[in-house]
Amino acid sequence: LLTGLVIDSGDGVTHVVPVVDGFSYPHITKRMNVAGRHITSYLVDLLSRRGYAVNKSADFETVREIKEKLCYLSYDYKREYQLGLETTILVKSYTLPDGRVIKVGTERFQAPEALFTPELIDVEGDGMADMAFHCIQEMDIDNRMTLYQHIVLSAGSTMYPGLPSRLEKEMLDRYLDVVLKGNKDGLKKLRLRIEDPPRRKHMVYLRGAVLAGIMKDAPEFWITRPEYQEEGLACLSVDKHSHRVQILVGAMLKPSSHYEHSHHITLTSKQT
Repeated sequence: LLTGLVIDSGDGVTHVVPVVDGFSYPHITKRMNVAGRHITSYLVDLLSRRGYAVNKSADFETVREIKEKLCYLSYDYKREYQLGLETTILVKSYTLPDGRVIKVGTERFQAPEALFTPELIDVEGDGMADMAFHCIQEMDIDNRMTLYQHIVLSAGSTMYPGLPSRLEKEMLDRYLDVVLKGNKDGLKKLRLRIEDPPRRKHMVYLRGAVLAGIMKDAPEFWITRPEYQEEGLACLSVDKHSHRVQILVGAMLKPSSHYEHSHHITLTSKQT
């Protein structure tokens, strides 16, 4: 697989990167300054509003653990919020390191909602679904359907339960409204697929291992010390070493079944 849309959301930033035949498109790539640490910080604020004495500095790691164990993305935010107000079915208990037990309810889905609605934490711009939709629609029309079919999630902040289905729903809604102008019959032709590898939390490291395995015996992919001393940063230019970029992005789009023995991996032509 050398064509797809990579949604990478780690600790500090979220990127949406279109890739066609192994090449990325920096001028179409989208960025949102909302990711793991911002969601943790927002969860601190939400717990404080509930009445818990939570210190943003001292308790940050504890709240991060709460986030990773209890948070999820709602399929329908308004309905989920109403359910949380009317019942206690969403409330979960968490035991703090000092033995205290706190209860977390609507905060479980309110915090990660910032990925789709960044204005919740006073960040301007599109959320994850809007970025992905706009990114694909800005690409050449011949590549759009393939990109919709291969939307690949990467890194820890895509691990929330419910995120793939929420993303799919939001993108289908936008496609229906913007592209099809409300004609639901047209959705039958759209084969939207969200790929969520179970080990995507460590995908960047794993892809690096894949890349190292591919390149370790290929000196043409390495920049030597004399080369760097002679050319400086110019030796890193994409134009000069575009084959390196293609190999790297191709490795990023490899399916998870290729992880285990990275030293055996070779890149092939586009798979069907």
